[in-house]
Amino acid sequence: MRDSFTYCTYVSLVGRLVRTHALVRFAELKNDAPTPPYVILRHDVDYSPRAALQMATLEAEAGWRATYFLLPNGPYYNLLSPEHAGFPRRLVELGHEVGLHYDVRLFSAFPRPRWDAILDAQAQLLAALSGERVSSIAMHQPALRGEDPFALRPDLVNAYDPRFVRETTYISDSCRAWRDASWHALFEEGSLPDRLQLCLHPVNWAERDRSRSEIFAGARREVLQSIEASHADLMEEVSVHAAVKEHEARIGRRGDAG
Repeated sequence: MRDSFTYCTYVSLVGRLVRTHALVRFAELKNDAPTPPYVILRHDVDYSPRAALQMATLEAEAGWRATYFLLPNGPYYNLLSPEHAGFPRRLVELGHEVGLHYDVRLFSAFPRPRWDAILDAQAQLLAALSGERVSSIAMHQPALRGEDPFALRPDLVNAYDPRFVRETTYISDSCRAWRDASWHALFEEGSLPDRLQLCLHPVNWAERDRSRSEIFAGARREVLQSIEASHADLMEEVSVHAAVKEHEARIGRRGDAG
């Protein structure tokens, strides 16, 4: 079913695109774009590294390469946690590019002259984790956050540069929805644009189709399960801590004496 968000639909869609269009990553677009027709295959990882790795593996098995934009910080995953630290490197091993997804709300805590240095620090962290230099950036939730303060950075390819969203047809599955024009462009025969940026969110896609509420409930559940697992590990470590054992034994002896 073309209007479903399943891996079957995804494979069919990208399989159709690559029959006529070259797949390119943002790292390959710093200077000049290739000769059309081409598709920039992009994934924003806002919620679930697990879902992103599933999609990245599926693509690698098909010989497809994409750009994955990762948030170094966020409420749903943390690249400095042991659970997720290996995620950027694994994407690179599968042949994909890792780009920086940044939330401008982070920068508001700092004076404006420091913002570029903070962006650079995030990019350097991501490069250290992935093993490859970060060449591209994409603002998180641009429709909600206003002006992009890094739109004019000459050293980084910005996914929202006019040549990628105005001179190129830009289509996104944000909130697990296609706009009518986007759906027709992607799924009706003979209507593919020559230049296309396809921005997809891996959390929306799975073996079976799901509602928006089910998708976001699943993302929430992943976070809660991670917190519960961390809490269980903490309590286990506390229970065997030498000082805790001594303290409990001392309290126990006092109780016996009383």
